[in-house]
Amino acid sequence: MELKRGSTNLIKNPDLLSARKIMKDQIMITESEDYSDTLFSHKIIGEPKVDKMSDFQKVIIGKNKRWGNILWLDNVLNVTEEDEFIYHEMIVHVPMMVHANPKRVLIIGGGDGGAAREVLKHKDLEKFVMIDIDEVVVNECKKHMPGINNGAFEDPRLELIIGDGIDYIKKAADNSFDVIIVDSTDPIPDSCGEVLFTTEFYKDCLRVLDKDGVIVTQSIMPMRYDQDIYQKSISNLQNAFTKERTWVYLIPTESYGGQTSLGLCFKGDSHPEKLDKDRIKAFEK
Repeated sequence: MELKRGSTNLIKNPDLLSARKIMKDQIMITESEDYSDTLFSHKIIGEPKVDKMSDFQKVIIGKNKRWGNILWLDNVLNVTEEDEFIYHEMIVHVPMMVHANPKRVLIIGGGDGGAAREVLKHKDLEKFVMIDIDEVVVNECKKHMPGINNGAFEDPRLELIIGDGIDYIKKAADNSFDVIIVDSTDPIPDSCGEVLFTTEFYKDCLRVLDKDGVIVTQSIMPMRYDQDIYQKSISNLQNAFTKERTWVYLIPTESYGGQTSLGLCFKGDSHPEKLDKDRIKAFEK
């Protein structure tokens, strides 16, 4: 099956669907990046466990010999069971440690539940909300990749909302969260994740964050991603926040050459250079 990165059109092509069985008990799923003339392929064992269109995106879950169950959203590899911990630890614990005392946390997206799992490792949470627009992703990940959320969706400290994160942020009260984690898909044009990279969205997040608030969001990979999309996303972030940092981390199944990046913005006294090392050591125990 050849999947055009960021498009659902090829999924609906009956010729591609009928040609999916290229060898016995194996299907090769290939992502195609038009802007870099690059292909990324993974074999899955047998038929996909999930292969459907939700109201918002194409959802595929299949099992790979090395990486376990893999989730693709709109034909882009989103998460695998074997290396998901890298992404989820990076997107959660950095902002949670940059803020001196995070008690109110919001996740926008994160339907696989990994980010929620990591947030729940932090004590003294007073308010923890996760809102994801796609119930199909949440339910299918709970069913086929339960180890990723590891019980987070049943934890009483988490308020799980199936709904529109954009609308939630617009209606949220000023200064109502300490940390916002935007665990979204890539800003591919016309995808459901694109709206989470706009100046309007970031300015709403700025308003909703408390005086020392911290937000983390995907920064994709500047050396590999479509430059116009990347520059627009970063410019929108900088238009809303005056203090920001980007950091690169390694993850084996990431299509950007095994590496990608996250963006961090912060207000008030919060700053990466002010990390409490004793607090980090205590958390690690």
